[in-house]
Amino acid sequence: MRPASLVARLLSATLAAFLAAATAAALLLLVLHHVRDADYLLGAEVEEKLDELELSLDVAPNGRLLYRPVSSSDMYDALRKDTAFRVADVSGRTVLSSLDGPALQALERATPGTGSLELRDDGERVQLRIGERDVMLGGVAYHLQVAHSSRFEARLGKYARELYLGSAVTSVMGALLVFALVIFFTVRRALTPLQRASAIAAGIGPRTLAARLHIGDVPSEVAPLIDALNSALERLEHGFQVQQAFLAHAAHELKTPLALLQAEIELGGQNREAMLRETRLMGRQVKQLLHLAEVSEGHNYRFARRSLWALASDGVDYLARLAERRGVTLRICHDGPEAWVDLDDGAAFVLLKNLLENAVNHSPPNGTVTLHVSRRGLVVTDEGPGVESTHRDHLFARFWRGPGASDGAGLGLAIVQEICMAHRWTVHFEPGPHGGARFVVAMRVTTSVEQA
Repeated sequence: MRPASLVARLLSATLAAFLAAATAAALLLLVLHHVRDADYLLGAEVEEKLDELELSLDVAPNGRLLYRPVSSSDMYDALRKDTAFRVADVSGRTVLSSLDGPALQALERATPGTGSLELRDDGERVQLRIGERDVMLGGVAYHLQVAHSSRFEARLGKYARELYLGSAVTSVMGALLVFALVIFFTVRRALTPLQRASAIAAGIGPRTLAARLHIGDVPSEVAPLIDALNSALERLEHGFQVQQAFLAHAAHELKTPLALLQAEIELGGQNREAMLRETRLMGRQVKQLLHLAEVSEGHNYRFARRSLWALASDGVDYLARLAERRGVTLRICHDGPEAWVDLDDGAAFVLLKNLLENAVNHSPPNGTVTLHVSRRGLVVTDEGPGVESTHRDHLFARFWRGPGASDGAGLGLAIVQEICMAHRWTVHFEPGPHGGARFVVAMRVTTSVEQA
C-alpha cells in the first residue's frame, strides 16, 4: 500500500530508483566478470606485462641493455613465486631477468612456444601463463618472456572484490542517506505553501466565503488546483449571496400581503374582496417560490423524449380559459416536421405556461398570442406594449416587476431561465414585429424522421 504522505511517496520512489540503478550496475559488473573468465583476464594481464617490459628496456651508449621499470614498485622482486620476466638474445642467452625465484626458474626451463607451465610451491600447484615477444632494440633482436601465475590474479581479484564491494556498499548507503535528506527537506519546503493554503481553506465558512487561497510560491503543478478552488469559492460565494438576496426578497414580498390581511382582520374583516385578493397574491407568490426552489435543483429533473407539438398543445389548452377571460386569442404555428427533444415534462410545461401566461396578461383585448414550434425551439410572441430598452436587462432578475405591474411576484421569467439552464437551452427577449414582446427559447431538437 502506498504511503499517504507526498514526501514519503517521493522519497520511496527516489530510493527505489536509486536502488534499481545500483542493482543494474552490479548485475552488469557480474555479467562482465563472468563473460571475461579468469583465463581471459590472465592472458590480458600477461600481454600488459609484455608491453611494460618492452617499455622498460633501453640500450646504453656502450650497447649494453638496461632495465628501467616504468612502475615505481617492481612486483617482480616482491612476488618471485608468481611473476618473472626474462630477456634473451638470439643465441638464447639470458641478458636481463627478474630476481631468481621459482617463477624465473620455471621460465628458464620452458621451451620456446610454451604457453603455460605448472610448478609446485609447498605442495600447492601453481599454474604459470607464459607470454613471449620478439623486439628490436638498438639494432639487436631480443626475445622477451613473461610469466604470471593464476594464483596471483585470483588473490588480487579477491582482494579487489572485497575492497570494491565494501567501498560500493558504503558509497551506496551514504548516497541514499544524502538523497533522503535532500528530498525530505526539499519537499517539505515545497509543501509549505500548500500547508498555508490548507489552513486558509479549513477556516472558510458561511461567514468567510470571501477568503481566497493564495498561490504565492506553490509548485506550478499545484497552481491550477488552487485556481480551480478559488473559482469554486467564487461560485459558492455568489450562490450564497443569491440565496440570501432571495430570502430577503421573499420575506419582503410576503410581508406586505400579510400586513394587509392582519389589518383587515383587526378591523373586523369587512373588506372580504381585499382579503381574498391578498390571499390569492400570497398563494401565487408561495407557489412561484416553490417552483423556483424546485427548478434550481438539478436532481429534481427527470429527462425523457417528448414532442414539442404535444407540449405546445398542452400549454395552450391549459391557458385557454385565462385567454378567453381576457379576450386574447392563443394560436400555435408549426414550422417544419414534428420536433422532439429530451426534457423534463413538468419543468418544460411550467416554462411554457409562464411564457404564455406572461404574454396573455400583457396582451390587449382582441390581441393574439402566437406560439411558434420548430426544430430551433419555441417562440412566444404577443401584441402588447413590449418592453422598454431600459428594462430589458432586468427581465430575468428575481422579484423584478415592470412599472405598473400589480400582480405576481416577479419570478415567472426567473423560473423560465432556471429551467433553460438546467436543460442547456437559452432564452432571450426580442422586440415583436408589431411592437409587442417576443421570447425565444433556443434548443437542439430532432425531427420525427431523425428519431426513427
